[in-house]
Amino acid sequence: MTIASCIWIGVEYLATDVAVAALRQHRRSRQVFCGRLAVADDLRRAVNEQPSAPRADGLEPEWHDADAGTIIGGGLLSDLLRQRRPVEEVVLVLPPWDAPHHCGAIEALASPLAVSLEVPLEVPLEVPLEVPLEVPLEVPLEVTLDHARGFIERVAIGAAAAKAVMSAPASRGMTILSQPTTAGTALGAGLQALTETWVRIERPRWQQQRLQLNVMQPEAWLSERAETTP
Repeated sequence: MTIASCIWIGVEYLATDVAVAALRQHRRSRQVFCGRLAVADDLRRAVNEQPSAPRADGLEPEWHDADAGTIIGGGLLSDLLRQRRPVEEVVLVLPPWDAPHHCGAIEALASPLAVSLEVPLEVPLEVPLEVPLEVPLEVPLEVTLDHARGFIERVAIGAAAAKAVMSAPASRGMTILSQPTTAGTALGAGLQALTETWVRIERPRWQQQRLQLNVMQPEAWLSERAETTP
């Protein structure tokens, strides 16, 4: 019997509880996790520790190091999807809407661990020490551009690779999982609006092939799958 695959893209942004809950619901499909695995050790450990009995024919989850936010990673994903046909569903996990800023780095250096290791806290001279650490600092232009470019490439490459290998009725379609936090910057709000608008305009083309295309938050997606999983 041919076993369909459920492809996860961007697992470095996937919450562990969401992955474990989804794994329990996708009992008849092969689970293929793709992303920057170097920063997903906890997720990988939690998924691999799940009982293997409920999974299709005892198949263990697959893990592939491929970053969908790069051209090279996109090529690897395209090849992988072709090799894992039939593809039941593709789940694209988005990074946070907002670009990262220096605040997290300063907080990490100010942590008890860093203090115990006597790591010097080097704060830029232009940042007053009395400024609360939770106040976001200015995001460098190169970080903003890199975040926006990688975000758009992730959506475009993931969708193109998914659509090329899926066909009804064996395939469900693609779901874009957004982060539960709302955008707090102009860049983040723009990327959120771009993603939602792209899905709304692109969806009819997928529906012509009897495929679904949605952007959802993890809780809503899990709830929907729980209702449709036998």
